[in-house]
Amino acid sequence: MLLCREEKVMLRILLVDDEKYTIEGLISMLDWERFEGELAGTASSGEDALKLLESIHPDVIISDIKMGGMNGIELARQVHEKQEQIQMILLTAHGEFEYARQAIRYGVIDYILKPITRDKLEQLNCLLEQKAQQLLLRQKSYQTVWDDSLKERLLNALKTGNRDTLDEFFQSRLYHELMNGDDCDPVGIQLLNYLYLYLSDINLNQDAISYSRNQTMENFLEMTDRKEKMDYIITRYYDLLTGVTQQKNAHTDAIAAYALRYIEEHFADPEFNLSALSYAMHVSLSHLSTVFKQATGVNLSAYVTELRMEQAKKLLSDMHFQISEVSTRSGYSDAKYFAKLFKKKTGSTPSEYRNLIIQGGIHGN
Repeated sequence: MLLCREEKVMLRILLVDDEKYTIEGLISMLDWERFEGELAGTASSGEDALKLLESIHPDVIISDIKMGGMNGIELARQVHEKQEQIQMILLTAHGEFEYARQAIRYGVIDYILKPITRDKLEQLNCLLEQKAQQLLLRQKSYQTVWDDSLKERLLNALKTGNRDTLDEFFQSRLYHELMNGDDCDPVGIQLLNYLYLYLSDINLNQDAISYSRNQTMENFLEMTDRKEKMDYIITRYYDLLTGVTQQKNAHTDAIAAYALRYIEEHFADPEFNLSALSYAMHVSLSHLSTVFKQATGVNLSAYVTELRMEQAKKLLSDMHFQISEVSTRSGYSDAKYFAKLFKKKTGSTPSEYRNLIIQGGIHGN
């Protein structure tokens, strides 16, 4: 299920400053309701802030750039390395601004110049409001991957060999948002799980599936580059789609080859019919007809009729056979039906066709 519009995503904020009054001022003056924020914690140094990360899980860190011990830039560097999804806003004095811009390399793009005036406070509230909206959008995108409609789309694309659906998804903004968001790994694992859900449904060896799944997940989690992870998922989907297509083609070719051989051996038997063929091959007649047409480009019933007509022409050129014998040896027990069908297909009755051969009007086979 996607998040409902009424559900609120609280923006968790960690305040970091070695001056207690600055933290107290921000707590009292920020418009927490406006950006639907909550205070995740406070720290008086960069070192203390890092210790808090694992336990309080902030979305945003507002930090002074100049503090005793670890400064704001070093904090930004370590946060970027450990939990790059956390966004930072640096508080800096005017003379420190150029120095503060070094933090851009660590993903910091938001700065507020001290002192914190009413205008600067409004600027900070606006920034936090934007970040709250971004968080909501990220979480909606993230939860989309657990939505049944996406799962069904991807599974159906694999089942039907629909490359267009996969192209559309993997080129979409949604896929890029999912994989570049805070939860790249769980999102990626879920997308890969859909692959193995499909494989489990097509009766492959379960031990082989389990082994392959474990290897795939390990490979994915060992990757550190997001682009590499994205490409890995895409490659796995298209490799499977290609394999399934090849497997289906091989299946189709094998069924068609068996059918051709069986028909060749039995078409002249009046007891032979398409139902007997499908029974002998342990497949439904509708499936057999579809597969045969895909593999040969010829309708199954028309192919059998054509073989029988060619057999009849060949036998009619041999004067030793009566018309009734030609009918039986061509696979038709009813001579009248045979004569009627023969004329429909050739424009002549069997007797007329034989006379044409005798007169030299046509050459016997």
